[in-house]
Amino acid sequence: MTKSLIYKLPLALALGLFASMPAYAGGGGWFIKPLGLMLGGAMILTILLIKLKQTNILSFVIMGYIMASVAGLPETSLDQLDQHYSGIRAILSGFQQIGLVLILFMAGLQFNLIDITKRFKLILVNGVGYLGLGLLLFFWAAAQFAGTEGFSESIYFALCLAVPSSILVAAALENHGTEESLQGQISTGIAVVSSLCAIVFIAKLSATGVVSQISDSSTFFSGADNFMEFNLWMTERLVFLVVILMILSKLVLEPVVRYLLRSSELLFVSALGYCMGIAAICGYIGISPEAGAFFAGISVGNLPYRLDIEDKVGPLKLFGQILFFLTVGVEIATIQAENFSSNLGAIIPLLLLVVLVKPFFLIITGYASKLKGRTAFLIGTTVNQSSAISIIVALLAWKYDVFDDRLFAILIAVILASLVLSSMGHAIQPALYQTFKWLVGVLNRNISAIDLESSRQVVLKDHVVLLGFNEIAQEISEFCDVQLTPERVLLIDCDPDIIKHFEDRKDSNVDPVYADPADPKVWQEYKLNEAKVVVSCMGSDLDADVELANYIKKTSPDLPFIAVTTSHEDSLKLYENGARYVIQTEQLASKTFRGVFAEEIDKPAVESFLEKGSSHWKDTRSIRDGLGEIFKLV
Repeated sequence: MTKSLIYKLPLALALGLFASMPAYAGGGGWFIKPLGLMLGGAMILTILLIKLKQTNILSFVIMGYIMASVAGLPETSLDQLDQHYSGIRAILSGFQQIGLVLILFMAGLQFNLIDITKRFKLILVNGVGYLGLGLLLFFWAAAQFAGTEGFSESIYFALCLAVPSSILVAAALENHGTEESLQGQISTGIAVVSSLCAIVFIAKLSATGVVSQISDSSTFFSGADNFMEFNLWMTERLVFLVVILMILSKLVLEPVVRYLLRSSELLFVSALGYCMGIAAICGYIGISPEAGAFFAGISVGNLPYRLDIEDKVGPLKLFGQILFFLTVGVEIATIQAENFSSNLGAIIPLLLLVVLVKPFFLIITGYASKLKGRTAFLIGTTVNQSSAISIIVALLAWKYDVFDDRLFAILIAVILASLVLSSMGHAIQPALYQTFKWLVGVLNRNISAIDLESSRQVVLKDHVVLLGFNEIAQEISEFCDVQLTPERVLLIDCDPDIIKHFEDRKDSNVDPVYADPADPKVWQEYKLNEAKVVVSCMGSDLDADVELANYIKKTSPDLPFIAVTTSHEDSLKLYENGARYVIQTEQLASKTFRGVFAEEIDKPAVESFLEKGSSHWKDTRSIRDGLGEIFKLV
């Protein structure tokens, strides 16, 4: 992720400079120099923050604030600057809206309905429960510490603090290699559910702004006698928009995108045009452009080519973040410093509630969904922050006079500080669990995170244990099945499709268990220390593999433990912690191919690699036919 960001950042910066050219051509050439300084400074800050394991959002906000402060804000108002530098307010507003639309389009693009529905029960209980408890806590805290008045102030304030950051969640999971683990799936689900709720609030805020504008200068909504009637009008059209976009996605977008994938440049421009076009149409008919961009992203993101699309249009997200958060930094600079310094008595306790108290909501929701203590703790310490979408909600609420300067200042301070502290906590998450695991011990009485009932009796003695399922696990299970005396294989995985596949195969030697393979309580329940051999195929979850190696070394030192990794460094660490053998997949593949290369390179060109390639094709097709729908997951 870090390398990818460093590569994409210059492109996004170039796009930012390009976007500013109309301002130059229209007499706003004065703006190029400060914008260039902002973007250049942001790039340097971003690289520094990446090294410190912090989100790049902070660098854009900081540079926007610095440049605005240099320009004389807040002593000099934006209106005064606009008089001196013609068009600055319009430019900033344009940048902000473009950035906001792009951010929400990319958020929609990454909204994977398939992953949500696959683990609907777990995500529903923990996502809705976590968000609901957060809203209740911060609704109370808003009045208690920030002095909010009225329902609107309190609920928007609570939402800003309750919604976790999908960006930080994804980064933390990637750094620990736990994207596909149970805690990774639930953490992502919580972030997605919360973000979807925030989108609804954003649409409502935008509608509020539209109403105020229209009531003064237009009769377009003359049929809307009151705000409730307008909300109903907006909801009807939003539902209509979603239906149209989903139909468009199936009938038109899929073949069009399939064609556009041939050219990265064409796909990039087309995605930008589609995003802006839908947002513009929504704005024209009175629907929130931000909500339109989000649902446009969903309509593209649920195509079969989602990952390819994300990779090719990835700079759009960074471009949007640059435009939006630079202007957020400028907006923050317009607020008097006293709004921050005089409200430390509100900022500090609210920050502590976000970072330290929110994680323990997972004890409640985890108990309801039968999560283990470790899983609940890791989820809680992954989602213990506010988000970029929180900044969007806070900014819009401030612009539409839901918040005054004081409340906006409190929220921004808490949100940004929570991003910093949460990122620091993510770096030492395993150590934090070892320190505080006694606090979540009550959850360890749960049977499992899911229904563990199996159609066959599970063998828990002298068995082969597979933790996670991949190509290597597939080969091991097949080998155990073709022996004269077939070995029973206990497969522990948290993907319901894989578990269902083996449950449906009544004659299989594999006993599937739907549970978190990285959870030490699961190891105890299924007596891994009494197995014949334990093979971890959890992939890049090094922390879990190291903990498992130490567990086996302590409870059954003669038991062979085999782990799978792709890294030389990880291999050495696993050996140092007691692994009997480490399957380093890239090294194994390279050595295997060296033999193939040596055999084939001297053959005539018409024969070279032909037989080997044909054999590999047949083997791969056989695996696909045997695994069916889960082939794509392996």
